[in-house]
Amino acid sequence: MKYLRMAAWAAGMAWLVGCASAPRVVVVEPVGPPPSGGAQELGDGSLVIYSARTKADVGVNEAEWRYNNDLGKNDFLFEPAHTDYVIYTQRGEVFRRVRNARGPSDETPAQVRVPAGSYRVAAEGLSCDSSRVALLISVVVKSGQTTIAHLDGDWNPLGQFDEPKLARLPCGRIIGWRAAEPGLAMNQSDSQSN
Repeated sequence: MKYLRMAAWAAGMAWLVGCASAPRVVVVEPVGPPPSGGAQELGDGSLVIYSARTKADVGVNEAEWRYNNDLGKNDFLFEPAHTDYVIYTQRGEVFRRVRNARGPSDETPAQVRVPAGSYRVAAEGLSCDSSRVALLISVVVKSGQTTIAHLDGDWNPLGQFDEPKLARLPCGRIIGWRAAEPGLAMNQSDSQSN
């Protein structure tokens, strides 16, 4: 079991230092459910990740047609669907691989039910200059509540809020609500196995 954990940790580190084109960013601030999350319940919570949109597979003629129809914003380069991501336990083991869309035109990300606890998520997102980056974020899921991470661009919460309650990328872009507890706590299944 010790070697399995070591192999999972090494695989996670290999992902961080791999040779893909997107730079790697590790977000220190854990993302959690909204501060007014409601009463604690027993059972699972939910996780929704608005990862970067998938790249469109367009030919030259279609690209020209799309370019003329989006007024040069280059929005035609991407489909509405969000990219897939991986959820890891705090020990670095793969918990679940998430297909984040039913098809290229599905703009609603998947809502995944997971046991309450802390996880790490490896997903593609956008940095402050809108370049694509590979992100590794900590998320905290609470029973009966939904944790949402907005990695696909600008998101600003509605209403009054305190700055310390917001989780941000290192460049300053807001990605969600900051979890009240540290993001490195073990999830329930990890703590039961000890």
